[in-house]
Amino acid sequence: MSKFKNKIGRGYASGDDSSDVISELSHDGTASLTSNTSKSSVFRSRMARFGKKKRKKEGDSGSGQTTSVVGSGSKTDSRSTTPRHAASTASSATPQAVTPGSVSSASRRSKHANLSEEKRLQKDAKSRFNIGLVYLKTGDYSKAQDNLEHSLYCHVQLAGHNPKMYTNQSLYQIASVREKLGDCYLGNTAVVDKCLALDHFEEAKRLLASVHPEDAPDNVKEMLERVDEKLKLPELSHSGVRKKPPPITKKYEMQGNDKAKKTLGIGVAAVAVGAAATGGAAAAAAANNSAPVGAAAATSPATGKKGLKGGFEKFGHNMEKFGKELTEVGLGIKSGFEEILGLEDSDEENSSDLRSCISNMQSEEVNALKMAISHLDRDNHRTALNHLLELKECKTMEDVAFRALMAQYMMRVADSAMESSKTGVAVEAYEEALTIFKQDGLNEEDVSKATKGCVKGHKMIAIECEGFGDFRSAIEQRKRACELLESENKIVPACHQLISIAYNLGKVDEYDKSSVILSDACRKLFKGVSSLEYMPSDRLNLLVQAYQMRAICFTRMTKWKPALDQYDELLPLVAKQSGQGSLDYLSLTIRKAALLVTLKNYAAATELLRNYFQMADINGDSGNELIVEPEDHSLALDTSAAIDLKLGKVDDAILTFQKKLEFVEQHLPQDKEMKSDAMHKLGCLLSYKKNHKEALPLLQGALDTRKFLYYGRNKFLIESSWAVAATNQTLGDTDKALVDYQILLEKIDFVKDSPISSVIVQNSAGKLFFEDGRIEAAVSSFTKALEGVETQGDDVLKKNIMLNLANALSTKGDIDGAFELYEDLERMGKRKRNQLYFFTLYNKSLLLIKVGETEQAKEILHDIIETRSSKADDTRGNVYITLGILAVEEKKIYSGLKYYEDALAMFVDEHYDLSSITQTKKLMAMAHLEAKKYDVAITILEDALTELSQPGMERKFYHLMKAEVWNCMSKVYQRRGDHSSAKNFAKLALQTYKSELGERHPVTLRNVSNVSVLLLEEAEGLTKSEAKPIIDAAKYEMESALGAFLSLNDSWGYRFDVASLKTNLGLVAVWQGKPKKARKLLKQINDIEVPEDSLLAKRIATLEMLLEKLDKEKKK
Repeated sequence: MSKFKNKIGRGYASGDDSSDVISELSHDGTASLTSNTSKSSVFRSRMARFGKKKRKKEGDSGSGQTTSVVGSGSKTDSRSTTPRHAASTASSATPQAVTPGSVSSASRRSKHANLSEEKRLQKDAKSRFNIGLVYLKTGDYSKAQDNLEHSLYCHVQLAGHNPKMYTNQSLYQIASVREKLGDCYLGNTAVVDKCLALDHFEEAKRLLASVHPEDAPDNVKEMLERVDEKLKLPELSHSGVRKKPPPITKKYEMQGNDKAKKTLGIGVAAVAVGAAATGGAAAAAAANNSAPVGAAAATSPATGKKGLKGGFEKFGHNMEKFGKELTEVGLGIKSGFEEILGLEDSDEENSSDLRSCISNMQSEEVNALKMAISHLDRDNHRTALNHLLELKECKTMEDVAFRALMAQYMMRVADSAMESSKTGVAVEAYEEALTIFKQDGLNEEDVSKATKGCVKGHKMIAIECEGFGDFRSAIEQRKRACELLESENKIVPACHQLISIAYNLGKVDEYDKSSVILSDACRKLFKGVSSLEYMPSDRLNLLVQAYQMRAICFTRMTKWKPALDQYDELLPLVAKQSGQGSLDYLSLTIRKAALLVTLKNYAAATELLRNYFQMADINGDSGNELIVEPEDHSLALDTSAAIDLKLGKVDDAILTFQKKLEFVEQHLPQDKEMKSDAMHKLGCLLSYKKNHKEALPLLQGALDTRKFLYYGRNKFLIESSWAVAATNQTLGDTDKALVDYQILLEKIDFVKDSPISSVIVQNSAGKLFFEDGRIEAAVSSFTKALEGVETQGDDVLKKNIMLNLANALSTKGDIDGAFELYEDLERMGKRKRNQLYFFTLYNKSLLLIKVGETEQAKEILHDIIETRSSKADDTRGNVYITLGILAVEEKKIYSGLKYYEDALAMFVDEHYDLSSITQTKKLMAMAHLEAKKYDVAITILEDALTELSQPGMERKFYHLMKAEVWNCMSKVYQRRGDHSSAKNFAKLALQTYKSELGERHPVTLRNVSNVSVLLLEEAEGLTKSEAKPIIDAAKYEMESALGAFLSLNDSWGYRFDVASLKTNLGLVAVWQGKPKKARKLLKQINDIEVPEDSLLAKRIATLEMLLEKLDKEKKK
């Protein structure tokens, strides 16, 4: 405060008396309502007019009976009550005395000087604040404090002392200075007591919180949050910041006497002495000029008593006068407040009643109304409304005139807020005003205006909520708008709102409620209308819209019959309104056709679509545009394709989807979702027709498009991923399919409403793992699929998975588990004897052959051949192959060839399958090899290679089939004695496996072993020096392959491969004359159980014989 007082009389003193300088820290209750320098508020201008009006009414200003309400905190100077000569004596201490009733010196300045002073204060406030910020950032808290306090002084001089009357800009500026001053005191380590920092922060918070956050800019909200955080700092939160006042003690209290207590009242003596001293200050001043210092203390006791008595008398006179002045000020304020509210001096009953209500209002209520008007002038609509709402429970609201006034102010807030796009505030204010208007039964025009404002606001909020996707909030807003419109008996606008409510309910999937709302709208539209013929056009359009939406609701609720009835009711109405060739009528026709397909009424749906397509073709031939929207035409194509599929016309459906794809590319190029859907469906149909090469680009294109449209776990993305994986699997691209399936297995459990079941994905992945030789992974996938299918109730899929799992267990060597599943499947399918039943018998026979029950297996296989059921046709080809293999093993070559020929006829004539045909020809060639008909075998294999070399056979699947044929050619030439040709064909196969499967794939490693065996056989006929480099090369390749097999961590699955490689390495060790190494390898081989009748067992016996021979030679 000392810093503010010291600035008086420097560059910022206005020539007023020192009482005009405002202490912004004192919060003096007698400060003026506004600042002299602030001219922006309507409230202030009216208060200025009120001051002038009162002075005219009450006489000259020199009367000294009325204290004027002026700015800058000016008050009636206490020295003006002293005699004139006393005032002149005191002139050395004060620049100029102000008499009661006179205006301040600021009001006597010229307008130019006042504006110049104001601009200088504004400039200085801004510059000192910026300088203070710089010092604050550099840590010079003392200089920062000086500049910020100077800036605060300037702001207070400009805006006045009463924070409630600040403009928004002044309020935010002063709060900002307060915050930075708090930072100064908080950061200054020299200041131990942080009480001043706490004061500044709390004052800044109070100023900022006086404006509702909805009315404040974003930076002000951030400032308030920042101040709140600072108030929570430990330096300001401990109990030592604000010390408690000392306890009250009576040790030094003067007791006085009974007479003084009776005369003045208890507790008044001290105040009386102080007032007396103040009252006699002017008289003592003259004596002090001539008397030496301390002369007052030398007066006699009698003089002292007389002076004290005079002081008490003067104190009583002053108190009485001050009370009268204070009463007149209060009356003047209320009179001026009535003028602000628009009340004039008239004899009207309402004005007099309202004036009486205001005079009876409590100070808090007056303050709330005053603050509401102030904030309304500053466009703080939410804050103004909150202050008005504080008056709802006050006693004055019982008066009709005051309620009418409140309603008018609510309307002012609402209108102004609506213009400022504060729709929420406007709606709340309109609703409050409407409540008052309806309660008092006031002017119908006011009720209508408030109702219109409410409806407009609720509709605007609903539109905004719909834009944000908050449909439930939009529903509530439109319900209120509908209620208000119905209260005004506006049927059509109310039905508009009902239809919008129904639409929003559909957005949140509450179609049942939506249909009820639409039915209500239909009833209201028929209100006062006897029939459709007399219904006005505006109602008829809404009725058509309601019928159409209700049909959609019934469809979404799967209430097909009510939906169809609604379309039957709607189509004649639309035909009458716009004609049968109109866009609306044809669109509804297409949708009705789609509904008929759902109800399996394909004939009626086909008839509707035929009529539409005929009109579309006629229109297209004439060069006109589409007769419906592109989306509706696309729906017609989809519906037509669905009918074709239901009737088994797959080729027609493919043609329809091809047309749809072309149509979408031409008319809806930006609709990637619809295009990807057409590509996916067309690709799936082509795959169904075994046109996998044509299907794959379409399915891959759909997948790539959907990756950009949807997130990673979207159901449509999963659908396309599965289709691509299954197609790649069919085409033999196992690596790509495996990657796709692994991604699917990671995501499928997290996909909601997936069109592809996780069970199907697990089953398909298991098949792929099985074909790739990954038996453990296949068993795991099939097991998970079987667990998942238990909850779906799909018996067909369950049996399929059980069969796949049984086959995988059989391959793994789990004989008991496989037999148990086969027997369960045989028991479940024995009655119907469907296709799966015969597959089960066939696979069971293979397992019986594996365990040595060949005769029992043959009986099952012959039963399958002899059955007359067509369900066994898909199995007969494989049965013939198995019987042929058994016959060849029994050296019944011609019988085996006969079975092979029967199988080949089944694969070529019944169900053309190139893979099975190639497999059969390989077996036929091997049978001729056993019969030593090498040329015939080579001819059959060359014929198979020719079929695999046709155009379009460039995919991985066909390359691997070629490699198998090349291996067979190598065996034939090897048996024929042409080791060079055998080695060349084996190398061709090995190179293919390396490029297609990789160098460490088990199939590739087996072929490495085969080539090495050929190299060893080639070296047998050579001299030792010639054979050494060949054998060393073969040994290196076999050791690498053995290490690769061991690294696969599946010793059981690859046990025979490991045994074969170790056998070959043992033969090499014998050839090199290393019996110890050969014996070590033989010991490892004997730990592996090898079937006695296998070719590998014969080679192991050969190794043992050669090792014994080598040992004998070493002993010699």
